[in-house]
Amino acid sequence: MAAGTTGKSGRTAAPSTRATSSRGSAIRSACRQSGGQLCWYSTHYSSTCGTELVSGGGSMPNIHRERIARWAERTLAEQRQLTPDQRRFLAGLLTVRGWHVLVDRGSPMPDRIAAFALGRTGVFALVFCDALPSSTDVLKIRGDAEQTFARFVVGGAQFVPHSVDIVLLMPRGSRAAAEGRYLVVDETSFVETVTHRAKRMRAERVSELAATAAEKLNTHNYLCADDAPQAEAVDGGGLFDQDDLRADARTAALARPFSDWMTFLDPEQLSLVHTTFTGPARFSGPAGTGKSVVALHRMAHFAKRSPGRLLFTTFVRSLPTYHERGFAQLAPHAVDRAQFKGLHAWATAFLRRRRVEFDLDNAVIKDAFSKAWRGAGRVLDRVEGTDRGYWKDEIDRVIKGRRVTDLVTYKRVKRVGREGISLRSSHRQFVWEHLYLPYQEVLDAQQVHDFNDVISLAVDELRARPLDSTEAYSMVVVDEVQDFTLTQLQLVHQIAGGDSDAQLLLVGDGQQQVYAGGCTLSEAGIPLAGGRGRVLRTNYRNREAVLRYSQRIDAGNTVDDLDGGAGVILRDSDPTLSDGHAEDVHVSRRDIDRLLPRAIREAEIQPDSEVAVVVNWPNEVFRYLRVLRRAGIDAIALENDDGSQVGPVKVGTVRRAKGMDFAAVFHITEEPPSDLAELSGGARDRAEMLARQLLVATSRARDYLWVAYLSD
Repeated sequence: MAAGTTGKSGRTAAPSTRATSSRGSAIRSACRQSGGQLCWYSTHYSSTCGTELVSGGGSMPNIHRERIARWAERTLAEQRQLTPDQRRFLAGLLTVRGWHVLVDRGSPMPDRIAAFALGRTGVFALVFCDALPSSTDVLKIRGDAEQTFARFVVGGAQFVPHSVDIVLLMPRGSRAAAEGRYLVVDETSFVETVTHRAKRMRAERVSELAATAAEKLNTHNYLCADDAPQAEAVDGGGLFDQDDLRADARTAALARPFSDWMTFLDPEQLSLVHTTFTGPARFSGPAGTGKSVVALHRMAHFAKRSPGRLLFTTFVRSLPTYHERGFAQLAPHAVDRAQFKGLHAWATAFLRRRRVEFDLDNAVIKDAFSKAWRGAGRVLDRVEGTDRGYWKDEIDRVIKGRRVTDLVTYKRVKRVGREGISLRSSHRQFVWEHLYLPYQEVLDAQQVHDFNDVISLAVDELRARPLDSTEAYSMVVVDEVQDFTLTQLQLVHQIAGGDSDAQLLLVGDGQQQVYAGGCTLSEAGIPLAGGRGRVLRTNYRNREAVLRYSQRIDAGNTVDDLDGGAGVILRDSDPTLSDGHAEDVHVSRRDIDRLLPRAIREAEIQPDSEVAVVVNWPNEVFRYLRVLRRAGIDAIALENDDGSQVGPVKVGTVRRAKGMDFAAVFHITEEPPSDLAELSGGARDRAEMLARQLLVATSRARDYLWVAYLSD
């Protein structure tokens, strides 16, 4: 568009179907215009809100800014249904590049959406009002907003309607506020509030969504800030050719930011976000199917309809902080009502608040097991396929994890995931009398509790005194539930209320279990009646090469759905993303320190991509941190990552990386036996666990995977 001309005024009659289609095509065409020319834009920032303006370069930017402001005023003047004050509200947004506004041709009402604003920070339903609406009116406004965008499909993905934010535009002097269900702004804070947020969409996505909305909403007038007067275009002199532009677009697509998942979901995923469950529900499915993303969207969907508190918890200590960042982008004004905390941390804080006495002393716990092992280890160490850690897990995951309090019960309990070692009645009696009881006697003598005791104390306290109105949660989400013990499952059920109608969402995948000794939800007393279990099948995370590599791993050809029914394994999952890179190498232990840094440097990874080195054991984390740092590669421990450091390579164990994903993963491990069926006893248990760890590690990679199999 030549300098000095104006774009669409938005003064249109209700178009016919054909006219609407032409209008959307014209908008798409305008949004894509760049040709072979490079516009002379220079970025200027408003002194009041620091927003990027639609401004031309040259020697008189202030004059051009004034021209844009006058254009916005003239454009809004044609919206006769708005009062002068209401036009001034919207005029500020039309001076910001990349913003689109659809104005309802009807007169604004306090319970009616006057306009929709679309930009990189999201979609906003704008309501003019002089006082805060009632809860009934808020629900009506939200229903109207979501219904408007409910079936919009862009680039093959469905727009997430609950990502629309409601903004109440109130008279000057009203204090800007965020209540979780809506935002409150006045004329001075409006533009800053909607533009100074985390970016949820790429610019091209915004343009495509705006074009779709313009086609569908024939009761609205379409206005676009990019139609403002622009400076003269000059020939870019071939600075960017079409091949470069296509390559840049492909690079951006490969990056696949989380923002794509904030505003667009697959229809299958979106249906689970909106499904109403009358009690506890379960989402299961293979790695990369978007279980956690859907769970976060359900939390955000709930938060925008209810003022209640929410809890996201899991067994993995580092995972809550990881997902808290994603939720903050989905529902930024509900973060003060949403708690993201590991289950052990929640339990200890709860007991302290309730003044229930306990003493967690890791030194005493380790000493207690060491003393017990000195008496039992001479016998148990001879059991093929086991080691000291195996028998510590027998206490933690089977005996205390199931809250077994007597030998009779222990003799008949099912040792899930540990069936390779068949413990006959006499063997279990030996474990009970010579390992468990001596261990517990040391703890009791020093009045010390281990983590299983803390979980049990929290369960007992909640059963005796449930959470009161100041403590209760309206929704509880539990991730990586396949690794929870029976008692831990009982605890999260009690946190959610403990009833058959508790709003409890359990998310997990049995094939990714990396701790032995699990149980079914029904064993924990969590009812899933009425079809409240859902299975996701389509892989959205891994590029095809990565997914195909992970699918070849024999990590169990059958898996349950977390409640004893048939589940879906990764091998049955279909890819949605093409390309990618996956390779493995066989490396001697003496060469890995030299080859790992070289592999990272030689990988074709975009700058500032999330890169992880994943290992099996905690002591390996410190080793490879030293290896990378000596090679001049910035690296930090995954468990110390707070999300603010994008550049450093993260180094962590498989258990710490569970539930996360990275653009590139470098996994160092031993190669599992090729045929698990030929193994028996403890060797089979150990091989199956190694294979599951390999599957979890490799499926963390989105685009690039490098696996080093170590040998002596």
